[in-house]
Amino acid sequence: MAGKTKGLGKGLGSLLGDAADTGKRNDSTAAGEAQEVKLRLVEPNRNQPRKEFDEAELQELADSILRYGVIQPLLVREKDGHYEIIAGERRWRAAKLAGMKEIPVIIRDYTDQEAAEISLIENIQRKDLNPVEEARAYQQLIGDYGMTQEELSEVLSKSRTFITNSMRLLKLPEPVLMMVADGTLSTSHAKVLLGLENEEDLKKAAAQVVEKGLNVRETEALVRSLADKKPRPEKKVLKNQTAYTKVENDLKETLKTKVVIRRRSENAGRIEIDFYSLEDIERILGHIN
Repeated sequence: MAGKTKGLGKGLGSLLGDAADTGKRNDSTAAGEAQEVKLRLVEPNRNQPRKEFDEAELQELADSILRYGVIQPLLVREKDGHYEIIAGERRWRAAKLAGMKEIPVIIRDYTDQEAAEISLIENIQRKDLNPVEEARAYQQLIGDYGMTQEELSEVLSKSRTFITNSMRLLKLPEPVLMMVADGTLSTSHAKVLLGLENEEDLKKAAAQVVEKGLNVRETEALVRSLADKKPRPEKKVLKNQTAYTKVENDLKETLKTKVVIRRRSENAGRIEIDFYSLEDIERILGHIN
């Protein structure tokens, strides 16, 4: 894992400096301070976790930019002859909509991993991501950069359990994932539905939850009812079980400890013998020898 960016979990102010904290633009072009660049030279990051942007909200922001300008600079890095957005794609889109020719940016030198972490943090802190985008962003950081869930938890100031539960959503079938992404189905309902192993049952249950407006408790009951209807495989009855049970009891009596015979077939299996200390093992071996 690359060296951790300082302050990643402590808010965007620690990343953007005074320009973000005060809302004031700094016209100095010193490294790390806000400067104006041509809008056409700024491009979004293809790995930006946020994929959906509300058009009405963008128009509102564009109207504000026309009146007041872009108050908070974008965070970018130089890449392949252009400036790649790390944080602020929504402002960039609105500025384009408003017809701006230049836009204030803060240029920083970040690795791919640091850029991905910061982009995710910005969206999480502003609650811009839907649950599926957030889960996929976690998956990308883990898959692309070899981060563990513990490292991700530390970087994002999220509990490991939260990240694990978020990523579990990605086990849902795509149609159900779309329902979660657009808010038709809540994450609480979705997590309950993950209790169904059969994909078709899960999709049908999701449709029922939405159609009937079921709450989480009613959804749990629905999942239980569907799970109970699932045919259970017949338990295979092995022959000569009485003889094996007698051997098991004899071994318990002889070895003075718990013994379990687990059969895989008529004439194969394994014997499990419990021990509680090194001396116990030596005692048991003495009986076997």
